[in-house]
Amino acid sequence: MSLGRLDRAGSLLLSTEEGSQGARSSQRQSLVQSIVEAARLSLDPAPGAVDKTAVWGLYCMYAIVGLIYGFVSNYINIPICQYVFGPLGTVGRASVQQCNISVSLTQMPWNFKSCLIRVILACMSVLAQNLADEGNFAVYMMLLVVMCFFYIFADVAGDGMTIELSKLEPPETRGYILTTGQMVRFATTTLTNVLGILAMNGKYYYPPQREGDTNDTIFSFELSFWQVHLVLVCMALPFWGFMVYLLQDPPQQVVLMHSPQDVIKEMWKVMKTKVMFYLILFALGNMAIASLLNPAQNIIAFIAAPSTLQNSVGTFAGNAMFLIGVFLFRRYFMTRNWRMTFVWTAMILALNNCFQLMVIYNAWGIGQDGWFYAFGSNILMVIQGIAQVLSSLAVVEISPAGYEASVYEFLTSIHNAGITLNSNLQNLFVPIFHLNGIAQAYFPTPSDPSPPQSEFNADMARATYFTMIVNLAGALTFCWFLPKQKEQCRKWAEDPVWRRPVVGTVNVVLGGGVLLFSIVVSLLSAFPSTNCLKIAGGSGC
Repeated sequence: MSLGRLDRAGSLLLSTEEGSQGARSSQRQSLVQSIVEAARLSLDPAPGAVDKTAVWGLYCMYAIVGLIYGFVSNYINIPICQYVFGPLGTVGRASVQQCNISVSLTQMPWNFKSCLIRVILACMSVLAQNLADEGNFAVYMMLLVVMCFFYIFADVAGDGMTIELSKLEPPETRGYILTTGQMVRFATTTLTNVLGILAMNGKYYYPPQREGDTNDTIFSFELSFWQVHLVLVCMALPFWGFMVYLLQDPPQQVVLMHSPQDVIKEMWKVMKTKVMFYLILFALGNMAIASLLNPAQNIIAFIAAPSTLQNSVGTFAGNAMFLIGVFLFRRYFMTRNWRMTFVWTAMILALNNCFQLMVIYNAWGIGQDGWFYAFGSNILMVIQGIAQVLSSLAVVEISPAGYEASVYEFLTSIHNAGITLNSNLQNLFVPIFHLNGIAQAYFPTPSDPSPPQSEFNADMARATYFTMIVNLAGALTFCWFLPKQKEQCRKWAEDPVWRRPVVGTVNVVLGGGVLLFSIVVSLLSAFPSTNCLKIAGGSGC
């Protein structure tokens, strides 16, 4: 029961004590009526209160997101890109650039248009096997991109509703719905690990030339590639049913209809603020620089060659730790200095590069073991969970009432542009550190029994050291653009010095320019005919 409902129910109960002392029978009747009314109010959401039914509907939406794109994020690289569409780097099969760009390209939007996506998934179940047999990973990624396009619509509605409901929370617990939604999403992500373990751990989902290294983890049974997609649709159906049944509009007094002109006018006001400029710089700097991925990352994974079982168990543990991290943030860090939380989490996450060095040099003789790689690459997910929703909390404070979705979606687009730019930079450094060709030449073959592994290791190590330095420098630089707390968000939003058209123009050009650049370069990296370009990570056409 919310405080609002308690106040209303309490006033009804107290009113029964203010009647005439001589009309006790009437008073008792009035008391009964008041109790009934109080009970009714305790069940029905009062105007302006958070409707728990709608919140649970939102959680179901996040559960679907976790299932579908949890599957993509967990398996688009291993085994789908590297094994199913591989072997990695082989002519006519998936390239290093494609594997590098696969996650960001297929996950630019982060919500779910349930009906249309189920239709596309069903179509993919028909086409997936032929695409895999042909090694046509570019078309497979484009199908995922089309699927992503449709859930942009739900992104506006679902995330906007989350922000609206978050504004109705008491100040001391504001952000609870948002962080819980993230926890639900990543909790259902772990369900996809079960699908991967049971359905994609056969010989088809592992490089034939590497089976002898870890064949004790390969199952004798598996589902075909198209069947896996069909099972995924069936897993999402129950959550979709509950979402349709439970989801409701927010309280009427906070739901306003706005014309496109109203939205543009209000967004332009938000653009002309210091806080928007700073949040754009933070999103781009954090995702593209402070979180820059190692250009050698996919080559390192190819060398370790974890099976789907090993990868699934590792990501399952990582997702569980991520979930714990989000919970710890909600419990201990949500009201603390956001900037300091970002700095110390970013510095710890940069240490993940040390683990990659262990794989490169096969530390203790187990560094290139599939189990070591699977668990080592996920050990810091608890820290990433703590840092996950920092910038989202700022949106709750700065978005005007009724325009929450517009503000949130703009910053989400910038956030996704930063993720994609990260992959673009990752690919850009592939030729600079001479990483092209290492994957297919690293292990001895009859035609090359003694490949220069020490030279390959040195190239990958240089890329790894470089990534660590960039991560640390990026965190120390861009932390200054993240507000310390809610109060500073509002202070930056109200700063009159920044309310100028030039500020809004810079924000639009900066955000839109990076988004356009990242999409174009990602497409260049996705298709074999253009991924030989150096800007796309190739050695040059």
